[in-house]
Amino acid sequence: KSYSLPNADVLVTVQPDGTLRVREQITFDFSGSYSGAYRDIPVRAGESITDVSVSEGATAYRPGANTELGGFGLPDSFGVTDIAGGLRIVWHYGATDERRTFTIAYRFRGLAVAYDDVVDVNLRVWGEHWPVGVANLTAVMQRPRPTRLSPSYRVWGNPAWVRAVVGRAPDRATREGVQVPTHRFVEHRVLFPRNLLTSTAGAQVRPGNAFGKIVAAELAAQRDYERD
Repeated sequence: KSYSLPNADVLVTVQPDGTLRVREQITFDFSGSYSGAYRDIPVRAGESITDVSVSEGATAYRPGANTELGGFGLPDSFGVTDIAGGLRIVWHYGATDERRTFTIAYRFRGLAVAYDDVVDVNLRVWGEHWPVGVANLTAVMQRPRPTRLSPSYRVWGNPAWVRAVVGRAPDRATREGVQVPTHRFVEHRVLFPRNLLTSTAGAQVRPGNAFGKIVAAELAAQRDYERD
């Protein structure tokens, strides 16, 4: 048996206090019978994930299920457990020779970093734990409110060797990529003015201005990739 991942769509909504509401829709094409999947999300110091849910269409999965990989769990259930350096979400289902789309949603606090001048949101929208690649990966990050396309509003898709097209609009930043290889992480990084937040209760606060050093770091990474 085998499976492929034709599509993954990630929608991130930045709340006015810097909290992120994340919704991932991952589509599987199953050949043979399968009963479980999992998603590992990195969580660093000062960050936390709450309000995890898993659903499929109109079916909301029940929480509290077994989180042991390869273990038994009733269909339409999920479990959450801490792992080294992150959080693991395991969900259970029954699928045979069919296409299924699962929705994983959660609230991410502390990932956005608020400096005096800008807010830096660098979210890993795809993890390196996947043993198969994804054919199409789309990420959309909605900002707290629309703003003009100023020089302090920047968008990057990382790493440079995973090809993608990024875009800016007054209310959202986008990333679209194809043929993400196996065991490759993908990050969607958005920089926007600090005054778009009404508070920093859901973000980390660091003193000083950061726009110049973040842009310089991204340019240096691109130059290193082109040189290598």
